Amino acid sequence: MIDQVIHKVQSYAPGADVSLIFDAYTYAAFCHKDQKRKSGDDYFIHPLAVAEILADLRMDVETIAVGLLHDTIEDTLASREQIEQRFGKNVAEMVDGVTKLSKLTYRGKVEEQAENFRKLVLAFGKDLRVIIVKVADRLHNMRTLEHQPREKQKSISKETMDIYAPLVSRLGLDLIKIELEDLCFRYLQPEEYADIAAELASDRPEREAYVKATSGILIEALESRNLTVDVTGRVKHLWSIRNKVKKSGKHISDLYDLLAFRVLVPDRESCYIALGFIHLLYMPMEGRFKDYIAVPKSNGYQSLHTTVVGPDGRPIEIQIRTPEMHRIADDGIAAHWRYKNGRLSVSNAELERIARLRGFIQLARDVEDPADFMEAARSDLAANIHVFTPNKDVLLLPEGATALDFAYHVHTQVGNRACGAKVNGRMVPLRHPIKTGDTVEILTKADANPTRDWLSWATSHRALSKMRRRLRELMEDQGLGSAREFLDGALRKIGGSLKRAEDDRAVAERLTARGYKDLDALATDLLGGNISPGEAARIVIPDTPVVASPPTPGVMAAFLQRVRRQSENPILVNGETDIMVDYARCCRPMKGEPIIGYITRGRGMSIHKQDCVEVRGLDVDRQVAVAWDDRVSTLHQGLVIVESEDRPGLLAEITGLCVTYKINLWKADVRATHDRHARCELGVAVQDVTQLMRLMSKLRNVKGVLSVERA
Repeated sequence: MIDQVIHKVQSYAPGADVSLIFDAYTYAAFCHKDQKRKSGDDYFIHPLAVAEILADLRMDVETIAVGLLHDTIEDTLASREQIEQRFGKNVAEMVDGVTKLSKLTYRGKVEEQAENFRKLVLAFGKDLRVIIVKVADRLHNMRTLEHQPREKQKSISKETMDIYAPLVSRLGLDLIKIELEDLCFRYLQPEEYADIAAELASDRPEREAYVKATSGILIEALESRNLTVDVTGRVKHLWSIRNKVKKSGKHISDLYDLLAFRVLVPDRESCYIALGFIHLLYMPMEGRFKDYIAVPKSNGYQSLHTTVVGPDGRPIEIQIRTPEMHRIADDGIAAHWRYKNGRLSVSNAELERIARLRGFIQLARDVEDPADFMEAARSDLAANIHVFTPNKDVLLLPEGATALDFAYHVHTQVGNRACGAKVNGRMVPLRHPIKTGDTVEILTKADANPTRDWLSWATSHRALSKMRRRLRELMEDQGLGSAREFLDGALRKIGGSLKRAEDDRAVAERLTARGYKDLDALATDLLGGNISPGEAARIVIPDTPVVASPPTPGVMAAFLQRVRRQSENPILVNGETDIMVDYARCCRPMKGEPIIGYITRGRGMSIHKQDCVEVRGLDVDRQVAVAWDDRVSTLHQGLVIVESEDRPGLLAEITGLCVTYKINLWKADVRATHDRHARCELGVAVQDVTQLMRLMSKLRNVKGVLSVERA
């Protein structure tokens, strides 16, 4: 086997100093002598197999030497110092790195798994070759997993599917990814694996005949247009088929898009020419075309993907690419290796750029919480929309990402200081969803900071984890101050103050009796909504005199009282009315609707409708039960969207209706749409939701009105 390894190395790196490989072979063989594997074979077969996998990936001589030596520190008496003395510092560091990765386990608690995964990413961030050796090690172990006990087969396969398969995909090693997924499938779900394998075997002759005939049709059609082509067909791998079965809910025999054809053409331009001719030959299926040439995947993969209705009405997937794109698709990062005088001439920094893993490695450095990192990593690995910066750099984000997600993917500080965004040159809010092909620019302010509302504006775990981190920092800086202000306000209502309470020894005794360490602890409990302002004040000043009921007012006094009441707060917070509140613009709550309060930073209590989507995901400890005070009347701002035919006099009729029902307008914006319709944004001031619903009902009866919705 070592002769095979040497031959492969000399084929892609002529002039390489293979003496290092021979020396590592001799040393490792001596260290592992008399050791056996579970199968009964000599242990040294394993490092030899790892070295051959690395040679297939066209790795440099140092990395192949590490493949031969990777188990010596962990499983023999060899030490790092001995390896460094004999093979040099680079080899010793990589062997030590692989040894540390081997000691990480993923079978403990979820938190431990997440932290170990983060350590793995940080470890291979120092030298990308370390993880490539570990991948080769894992691949050979999976190939020989049948010799392990059943429970170990399952645990190793789950670890491989959860951790290594996504990382291999990110490295672009497609052939290894496919093999790892199918091997994991075999051990994790053996019965399902056997059923699909048997089903595919049963109709192999018919399928092979179909592939041969269809390949011939494609070759003839494209060569007749003077294109030089190479066409191959194959059945998709078992794990991919299993996922199709699960997604569609069909039996495998009812699935037709199990065949994939690969069309290789000489150059990039020919890819698009071939695509056009194939679409002339076969009907393309809607929504099944992807251009990974114009916008490559994160691992550098490029190809055109289309699904067409092929011969016999059978859907087939066709991938069109150049030979160079095909090499990158199969070999991933290894396709970029360059050798000079037999040595790898690509620096580790260049390797990171080639693999497009820099952002992923930075994620591990930025997101310290293991659980947050694990979720962010899964999101990052599943990124599937491509968005452009103003400089036309490409960022990958998860489906459903917003401008705020984009900001945090650019840089943590860009996200923290964001105050607005432009998408394709148009101003949009930070919560605006973005899609593939958008060009996004983030506007920032030096004094801007995230708020709790932002947590409902982002979808990527990378952005959410960075936001939470900044919010925790802000809470540490500002939280206690806000809490003390809240408590001071409650004390002043009953004639006290926080300053006087701090100088009163009796207050300290009362706090201790109620289980509070000091006034700061009471203030924090108050801010968290665990105690009402009135109760907190009575703990500090228990002997509050009862205020006598005022005498019955006269006519003028009663009038003044009614006027004064119009400006009172219509919200009850734990029975208290003198609390600063702010109506959330996201849902514009009105009297008559169930509501909930949320304690904000600096704006007092924010009032939302109970079913407001913006409240979901916010800190439940800061949510407070609130209610409308029926004794207080007030006006609520609402926004109504009226879609109608575009006709003269429409706005006059709508505003006239508001005058008839004595409803004030604060906004009336009408604009024509492209389909000869009009859209009117109507801002109204109403007493409660019932009055708003009555107005909307009347608006629906106006001639030409198509729909009336509350914004």
